[in-house]
Amino acid sequence: MDGNELAGLGMALAAGAALGAIFFAGLWLTVRRLPKARSPYRFYALSLLFRLMLVLAGFYLLAAGGYKDLLAAGTGFMVSRQLWLLAKRTQTAPPVRDDKQES
Repeated sequence: MDGNELAGLGMALAAGAALGAIFFAGLWLTVRRLPKARSPYRFYALSLLFRLMLVLAGFYLLAAGGYKDLLAAGTGFMVSRQLWLLAKRTQTAPPVRDDKQES
């Protein structure tokens, strides 16, 4: 594996991460705006359709580089998902314990 191929895989990884960031940011915005939407089902469906078209078009373009680039982009997409989950994790309150309940 030479330097050019390694650089190409790095670019594919970054492109997959960017696609993932766009997809999950769009999902986050959709979920936040869903309660205020006039037609929540239509809003969610259109958001999903737009996000999927964008991501699938990006992966289609990346597939032209071969299966290695596609795998690197998929890895970047999943890494982006994990980073998004870590960034948006909220502190949850501990469960309420009812001492009066019998085991």
